Amino acid sequence: MKFKLDQIFFFLFFLIFIAIFIGLYNQYTFSKKIVTQNFINKNYLFTLKIEERFKSILNKVQFYFKIMEEENLKKLDILELLYKDGNFSASKAAKILNKNFNKYGYYEVFVIDRNYKVVDASYKPEIGFNLGTFKVYKYILDEVFTKKKKIDISYPHIDSSSMKVKKYYLILSPDGKYLLQLAYVIDIFSMMKKLYKNLIKDIPNLKDLKIYFVEKYIIHEIDFNKKYGVKIPLKIDMKNSKKIIKMISKNILPNYKINYNENVSTIIEDIFKKVNFKAIKLDEKNRQLIIYKIIDSIFSNSSDKLILKTVYHIDELLSTYKSLLNRFLYILLIIIVAIFIMYKFIILRITREINLIIENINKNDSIDFKTYIKEIEEFKKIFNIYREKLNNEIEKNKKLLNENKRFIVDTIHQIKTPLSVITLNIDFIKHQVKDKILFETLEEIEAAVTMLTNSYEDLSYLSGNGVVKYEANENINMSNVLKERINFFNSLAKANNKTIIANIDEEIYFKINNIELERIIDNNLSNAIKYSTKKEIYVNLLQKNNKAILSFESFGKPIRDKTQIFDKNYREHSHKRGLGIGLNIVKEICKKYKIEYDVKYKDEKNIFEYVFRL
Repeated sequence: MKFKLDQIFFFLFFLIFIAIFIGLYNQYTFSKKIVTQNFINKNYLFTLKIEERFKSILNKVQFYFKIMEEENLKKLDILELLYKDGNFSASKAAKILNKNFNKYGYYEVFVIDRNYKVVDASYKPEIGFNLGTFKVYKYILDEVFTKKKKIDISYPHIDSSSMKVKKYYLILSPDGKYLLQLAYVIDIFSMMKKLYKNLIKDIPNLKDLKIYFVEKYIIHEIDFNKKYGVKIPLKIDMKNSKKIIKMISKNILPNYKINYNENVSTIIEDIFKKVNFKAIKLDEKNRQLIIYKIIDSIFSNSSDKLILKTVYHIDELLSTYKSLLNRFLYILLIIIVAIFIMYKFIILRITREINLIIENINKNDSIDFKTYIKEIEEFKKIFNIYREKLNNEIEKNKKLLNENKRFIVDTIHQIKTPLSVITLNIDFIKHQVKDKILFETLEEIEAAVTMLTNSYEDLSYLSGNGVVKYEANENINMSNVLKERINFFNSLAKANNKTIIANIDEEIYFKINNIELERIIDNNLSNAIKYSTKKEIYVNLLQKNNKAILSFESFGKPIRDKTQIFDKNYREHSHKRGLGIGLNIVKEICKKYKIEYDVKYKDEKNIFEYVFRL
């Protein structure tokens, strides 16, 4: 199909426009990406600062629990002494324990009956609370009731009715009727609320901030705008925990499958591990940036941690997006106008004169029309001068080409003797040398000579083909030839940390020229050693009925284009040096002897297979 010059120029300018558009668009998207990352990084630094502030509170609370452990156990002993034959008031006991006590926190006292209900408490919202609805808590209570455990000490819990952190100490009453529970309480909520108000006021883009307290089995959202006071039943607490986990998972890992059989702390830890403890979501639809951070105390176990959720306004970012888009469209409009003007100028002025030049060149005439374009005028002069010279040069080049071809053939043949001398001397020196390092160096040299020899044989075959007639005068023992060539390539395989594993049936004969059979084997072995990604290379020669199947198997990625792999000058791996003629030689030899050839990919291996009809 033929095209007019103006059509070609239109298509060319269209391609130029597309290329410029793609370049500008890539620049726009790259700038947008940089702006976005800078915005995220800036606000992520704010989140890290917020994290440190809340972490210091968590560390402080955990520190208080740690240093008060001994004191709390003494208070537990006092609590046991205060219980007399069931005549016991939790409020009075708490009042006694808290008298003259001002170390960081205070104490609460609870009485639990054998139905696992709180029947008396210094903290009234707990009265009537049923701890038996949760199997883990029921198991802990039973262990103390049955005296399997004298004292049970819990990890810190956050109370849903007050959002204060409590650590519980549990013993059996002297009469065995009740469980007496001492809670050491620290008001983490007040500390966090004060910090929350300061942060909301001080950080400009901060839209919202949420804190979740993670225990082993329950997760609580600490809402600084809510008034607490009502004790939430455990079943509702567990249900709310699942909702919070689902919400966090949806924001961080939308496709994460939650295993609710795992405890809450484990699920949260797994979610954050999968995002490398850095969860960021840019929500343009709702015009906000959400960043999650998990906060561990230096004293905490795996059950005590905070989840920090910071939400930032992104109006500033969206405004920057708009500016980038406007600049992109403005530059694009200028380029469209410039390209249109250039196109019109070329069509009106240059195309007509180029058509005249083409017409004269086709006629092999000199160019003599007048032009106002300097470059075309120069072209006219040069064309007229060199038109005649060109014909003379063509003749000279033909002669030079023939001479060069002869020179290459002579050079190839002259390489043979030095290669033989190098090979013989390497073998001789290897038998004489005892130094291990020198021996390994000789093996590397031998491997390099093997590669050079294979290239030489390919070039020798190509240069001789058409001059030397390769004839198959007798049946060749393919088994022996294959063994010899494997032995020849062992040094190259070893130098490349490869091992050739052979499976060869004996006494397989085929009528083929020995040099051509070696070309098939050598080129496949050379390629397998060069491109295999694993150590093992498998070579098989098996006889099946009236066929001999020769295969070379090496590990690697699938060959991209099996239809071109045997073409001349084609190289599958352009970054690896080579002549690109080996497999083409193999292809031509296969055609000559009607040998079937194929490339397969199986079990992560590229398999080159050749079928010889015996």
